[in-house]
Amino acid sequence: MVSQPKKRKKQSKRQLDPAAQLRKKQRLSTRAVFKRIGFEWVRSDGIEFQFDGRTGEIDDVLIYGNILIVAEYTTGKPDSAHLAKKSILYEKIRRRSADWIFEYQKFNEAFSTAIQQSLYQPEEFQVFFVYASLHGADQEMERAFPHYRFLDGTRLRYFDALSKTIHKSARHEFFNYLGVDLKRLEQRIHDSSDKSKSFHGYILPEANSGYPKGFKVVSFYGDPATLLEMSYVLRKDSWRDDEGLYQRILIKGKIGKMRQYLTSAKRVFVNNIIVTLPNEAIINDPETGRNVDNADLTIVRPIKVSIPLKANMIGLVDGQHRVFCYHEAANDPLDKEISKQRTRQNLLVTGLIFPSSWSTTARREFEAKLFLEINDTQARAKSVLKQSIEVLLNPFSTLAIAKEVTNRLSKNGALSGLLQTNFFDPPELIKTSSIVSYGLRPLIKTDGDDSLFSAWRNPKKSLLINKSIDSEIRKELLSSYIGFCTQEINDFLIEAKIATGSGTWKPSTPRDRQLLSTTTINGFLVCIRLLVASNTQRGRDFYSKKFSPLKSVKFNDYKSSAWKALGEKIFETCFK
Repeated sequence: MVSQPKKRKKQSKRQLDPAAQLRKKQRLSTRAVFKRIGFEWVRSDGIEFQFDGRTGEIDDVLIYGNILIVAEYTTGKPDSAHLAKKSILYEKIRRRSADWIFEYQKFNEAFSTAIQQSLYQPEEFQVFFVYASLHGADQEMERAFPHYRFLDGTRLRYFDALSKTIHKSARHEFFNYLGVDLKRLEQRIHDSSDKSKSFHGYILPEANSGYPKGFKVVSFYGDPATLLEMSYVLRKDSWRDDEGLYQRILIKGKIGKMRQYLTSAKRVFVNNIIVTLPNEAIINDPETGRNVDNADLTIVRPIKVSIPLKANMIGLVDGQHRVFCYHEAANDPLDKEISKQRTRQNLLVTGLIFPSSWSTTARREFEAKLFLEINDTQARAKSVLKQSIEVLLNPFSTLAIAKEVTNRLSKNGALSGLLQTNFFDPPELIKTSSIVSYGLRPLIKTDGDDSLFSAWRNPKKSLLINKSIDSEIRKELLSSYIGFCTQEINDFLIEAKIATGSGTWKPSTPRDRQLLSTTTINGFLVCIRLLVASNTQRGRDFYSKKFSPLKSVKFNDYKSSAWKALGEKIFETCFK
């Protein structure tokens, strides 16, 4: 009888603990974004080195041309003490980056190979520090470490979505996020020529344009490659500050169809791209080379417009899809044809140059109005875009104030990191549209005895609602009122969180132990309105004494829009 070979037992894979799995997932997803936009990953984790009397190691090194990123990862909330400790080494690297690149090659063979194969010397690299976390850093921490870029989960998801739509061309916006000096990017660091982009076109006289005095309107043809690099779009839910963001994220399907058109029809889009240009743009007479004098602008005349080679120079007001469909995509079979068109074809651009006296806020407001005019007459602007534009154009409205208070509550206080104020925020966070509309707007409105406005003791508060008053005075009062509202709400919420137990203030808590929800938050806001209306004392000391019975409230019994009943129950339980 022939003996059968013994079956080898399958070795079970060693399972990583949940924390290690989360760390691994974060690093892989971050590296995937960097790879998609063209960065090369260099292994560095676990390699200890010494530099300028300090010992340490680096989680990740990523290289694109002469851009080098030192990345630090954390799956927890960014910790200022942890970063302060790491920053001692990072500051040494930042101040002497060329020396560090030279020295670090001795410790890291893969890094040495990457540098040796590079076209650039150590002193030609621009070095940036990225602190990647799953949770957002608060504004205070970002201000404390101005030389670091905080790539939290929300920003990473934005760049992930953008890089899946326009692939390698997403690097231009990422470079803008980092603060890359375009004049020193890649081969330009070896080029001593003038660092500007010039286009030949025409300028329209003020009298013929209909725009306010001091505006210049120019038309020219611009190649997509330049527009991709130097343009910015005020996209809602992007990495930029919230102020002045309203345009939608790029639509992947629309981009795909437009690329099909470019490769099949092989024709340029003939309708205008509408942009704003910087005050630094120089308009010259192409024959004499001299600046064009406004006094001479009586007829349409040819000009040469030169734009400084920097990020954020060309504001795309209309036509972002027509520009970004020319994007670079390494694995797209259409890119072979589109790569030729990226520099050969030209898009018709109409550019507006603002008067030099206009502030950034005035520019943003004008861009928003122009965007709304264009989209309202062509394809109806979606209500969410209109709402965002209203916040920009009418910052004194209750909607705008409520949205700004929500943004501040999401960054500091009891609700920090728990509210979904951005499309790319984690889906488990609490959505804020109902909080803004039904909880905050009635509480912060500028009339009524149940509004925080009535409790605000600023002696000049009446000027806030007086439209005939100087706007700068009103803006100062608006900022003060928003700060007051945020503080009043946080005083209440912080003590409520302490009284009910911070463990229940987590969106991912199991339902039977979860207290926090849209209904609960709105219930708290209703209760604050009742306190104001009844002229009841407020403040953290007062709340801490009154909130002892708060745990007895059965929050889970209140569903959906029952926040009014919940607010009345809290008021009756704790304050009567």
